[in-house]
Amino acid sequence: MLKLLRRNAADYVRANIVAYFFMILIFVIGIAIGAMAVKTLPDEQKAELVGYLRIFFQGLAERSDGIGDSQSLLTNVIVNNIKIIGVMWLLGFTIVGIPFVLFMVCLRGFVIGFTVGFLVNEYVMKGLLFAIVSVLPHNFLAVPAILATGVSATTFSLMLVRRKNKSKDNLFYNSLAYSAFCLTMLIVMLGAALVEVYVSPVFMKTVAQMIVK
Repeated sequence: MLKLLRRNAADYVRANIVAYFFMILIFVIGIAIGAMAVKTLPDEQKAELVGYLRIFFQGLAERSDGIGDSQSLLTNVIVNNIKIIGVMWLLGFTIVGIPFVLFMVCLRGFVIGFTVGFLVNEYVMKGLLFAIVSVLPHNFLAVPAILATGVSATTFSLMLVRRKNKSKDNLFYNSLAYSAFCLTMLIVMLGAALVEVYVSPVFMKTVAQMIVK
């Protein structure tokens, strides 16, 4: 069973290697644009963001971890992750959905690039450390899930185009496989939500205490 899964996974990657390369490229472009956007911020906006960050770090350093707050945050993160995968899944069923899927992937990269770039620009090594503990843990799961969903959505949308041109692709089977794959990625995103709410804040609080000293 394990060998079969490995073989199927290997076949899937080989069949979609170009799509994955392109999707990763879009994501990296988003990161680069986000990082460069930090340099274009007006001084007033930059000062305002720094002020918000100081308040955030102070509150994070002094906060006592309440289970109620964690549960509320987990609900919000899960709902947001469901929306991301759900929208990409729906866009896959539309022939014109590919540009929007690419935009969502690029936007995710932009947010990460801007966040890391701003923290490093303002707090240098401490900012980099905070960026690592706050951005990396949950995105280690979330980013591959989003990229994989993006590839699946674009390939399914292209399949619809081919089918419109008299392709013999089995629409029901492909729709079922596509939906099952997106559901699997959603489960991965739920795991990312747990990491974001229950793991990352532990390290974020430690680094925040270092920053506010």
